[in-house]
Amino acid sequence: MLMLLGLHFEALADSTPDASWLQDLGELATQDGGRVMPLETFARRLAADITGRERWSAGKGPVAYSGREPMELWCDLMFKGDALLNEPLVGVINKPFKKAVGLDPDREFFSATELASTQGLMKLIGSYQAARAKDPQYQATQEQRRAIDLFNATNRMAAMTSGEPMPLIPTGEGREFVAVSVRRAPAGAEPVRDALAALAEAWKAGHAAPSEVRQLRAAIAGAGVLEQKDARAVRLEVFYDRHDPWRKTQLLYGFAVLCFGVSRLTLRRSLVVAALVCTAFGVAEHVLGIGLRVAILHRAPVSNTFESLLWMGLVGLAVSGIAQALSRRSYYLFGGVCAALASVLFAGLVPLTDRTNSLPAVLRSNYWLIIHVLTIVASYGVLAVAAILGHVYLVREVLLARTGAAVGAQSKLSHPIILQTYRTIQVGLFLLTAGTILGGVWAADSWGRFWGWDPKETWALISIVVYFSVLHARYVRWLRDFGLAAWSILGFVVIVWTFYGVNYVMATGLHSYGFGSGGEVWVGLWAAAEIALLTACKLKHTAMERAERTEQASASIAG
Repeated sequence: MLMLLGLHFEALADSTPDASWLQDLGELATQDGGRVMPLETFARRLAADITGRERWSAGKGPVAYSGREPMELWCDLMFKGDALLNEPLVGVINKPFKKAVGLDPDREFFSATELASTQGLMKLIGSYQAARAKDPQYQATQEQRRAIDLFNATNRMAAMTSGEPMPLIPTGEGREFVAVSVRRAPAGAEPVRDALAALAEAWKAGHAAPSEVRQLRAAIAGAGVLEQKDARAVRLEVFYDRHDPWRKTQLLYGFAVLCFGVSRLTLRRSLVVAALVCTAFGVAEHVLGIGLRVAILHRAPVSNTFESLLWMGLVGLAVSGIAQALSRRSYYLFGGVCAALASVLFAGLVPLTDRTNSLPAVLRSNYWLIIHVLTIVASYGVLAVAAILGHVYLVREVLLARTGAAVGAQSKLSHPIILQTYRTIQVGLFLLTAGTILGGVWAADSWGRFWGWDPKETWALISIVVYFSVLHARYVRWLRDFGLAAWSILGFVVIVWTFYGVNYVMATGLHSYGFGSGGEVWVGLWAAAEIALLTACKLKHTAMERAERTEQASASIAG
C-alpha cells in the first residue's frame, strides 16, 4: 500500500505542466561514458560533477543553480554560452585543499574561469602528468585526484558552453551516436540542429518549450532509430531515476528498525507486525532497485562500490530472514534489517558518477568474476549481521545491565544472542573463504596466476585468518560471551578496511577498477564510534566482573 501511494503521488508530481516539457526533454537518449542513457541521467551526473550534488534546495548551493533541476543546468550550459563560465557553480568543499592550492577557504563555489587560473591546481595536475609519464602505473594522491576532478569539471563546462556537439542521434547497436549542437551538424542531421536552435531561443527567452521539444524528438527519430534494447533500457532508467527506490528502501528499513526497537518497550505484537510489513515492502523496493539496474546496465551487480553495498545488504537480510524462520525467538531478522539499512545508507554516499559507470574490460563476460564478487560481497553482508548481533548483546547485556549482574554464571552455556552471532560468523566465514578461492580462480583465468599478494588479496586473507581465529578462540573457550561480541565488531572493522580501505585509502594494486575516493569522514566517524562503544563496554564489563567477584567473596565468607 505504501509503495502504491508513493507511485500515485509521484505521478501527480510528474504531471505538473511547468515541468512536463523538461521531463520530456530528459527522456531523450544520449551516450556518455560508454553507454546509452536518458538525457536527464546525464544532466544529473553533470550537476553532481560540477556543483557537488545532484540537486540543491532553494536558498542553498550555487546561486545560479539554487532550487533548480539538473535539466535546467544542462539547458543553461548548452544554450546560454560563455556567460556561465563566470558563474560560481563549481563546488570545492575541503578547506585544507583550498588553502593548499590558493583558493579562498571560506568560499564553497567558484567559477570555471577562477579555477582555470589557479596556479596551485595547475601545479598539482602537472605533477600528476609528470609522474604518469615516468610510471604509467602511478596512482594519483588524494590532492591530485581532487585537482583532476576540478580540472575535468571546468573543462566539461567550457566544452559545453563553447557549443560542443552533444551525441543525440543513434546510429545502431554498439555504434557511437552522431553529435549535434545549435551551430554544428553533420550532413543529414540539419533538422536536429534546427530543432536545437529553436529550443535554445525559447530557453533564452524564458518560455516553456513543449512544441520545440516535440520538434526535437521528431527530428531525432527521423535521423536515426534507437535500438530496441537501448530504448527499453532508457525507459527503465527514467522510471528508476524518478521512482528513486533507494530513498524508499531507506525509509522503510529505518521505520522497521524503529518499530522493532520500540516493540521491546510497548505494543509488542502490533509494532512487530508493522516492522515485518515495512521490512517486506523494503525488500520489494530493494529487489526492484537491483533488478532495474541489472536490466538497465545489462550486467550483474558486481562492478562498483555502490552495487556491492546494495547486494551486501540484500544478502545479509535474506540469510538473516531464513535463520529467523528456523529460530523464531532470535534477533537474526533485526540484525539483517539493520545491516541492510546501513548498506543502503552508505551506498547513498557513493558519488553519483560512480554508480552507473560502464564495466571495465577485465570484468566483461567473465563467469568467475561474477561468482567471485557476488559470493565475497555476500559474505560481507552476513558478517555485518554478525556485527549487529554483537552490538545487540553488548548494549543489552553490558551497557544496560546492572553493575552487579552476573557475567560468569553461564560458564558452559552461551547467551542465545552469542550463539546466534557465532552461527552467523560461521556462515559468513564460509562465504568469505569460498569467495576468496573463487577470486583466485578468476585471477588465474584473467591474469594467469592464482595468487599474487596484491593488497586486495592480502587483506582478504587477513580477514579470513581473523575470523578463523575468532571461531577457534571461542571453540576452545579463550573467548567468552563478551569477547565474541567484541570481536564480531572488530572483525567487521577488518572487513571494512578490506572492502573500503584498500580501494579508497590505499588505492593501489591490480584491482584498479574498484578504486574511488570520498567517504573518509563518514567511515572515520563510524570507526571512532565503534572504538568508543567497545571502550565503554569494556569498562562496564570489567566493573561487572569486579562486582561479581566481590559478591562471591562475600557469599563465601558468609557461608
